[in-house]
Amino acid sequence: MRNIVAKMGLLVGGFIWAQSTSRLTAQEAYKRWKENSKDIILLDVRTPQEYQSGHLRGAQNMDLYADFAKAIQRLPKDRVYFLYCASGRRSAQATEIMRQQGFEAYNIGGYTSAAQAGFPTE
Repeated sequence: MRNIVAKMGLLVGGFIWAQSTSRLTAQEAYKRWKENSKDIILLDVRTPQEYQSGHLRGAQNMDLYADFAKAIQRLPKDRVYFLYCASGRRSAQATEIMRQQGFEAYNIGGYTSAAQAGFPTE
């Protein structure tokens, strides 16, 4: 039983570490984007309807629930990706999918936070 508990602790600890290394605050993301926007691709993982209601300027819409893992296969792996959604929950899932496939991807949280941090919107 102790062995199972220890293994669970390692799994949870590893998951938390992975999330913390793939998460940037909206302010940190905006600073990095402003310094080097040409090498960063913004991905909005909300539904097309959410995207149409407002999104970060230049963001590509790739709905997490529309076969996201397959859709990202056509993206270049030599770029940096900043992902966002409405609250940060879907973008966290999408970020982990991308990282598992070898992308340098960061969850920057929700659309409102990113817009408030300074990202231009349309």
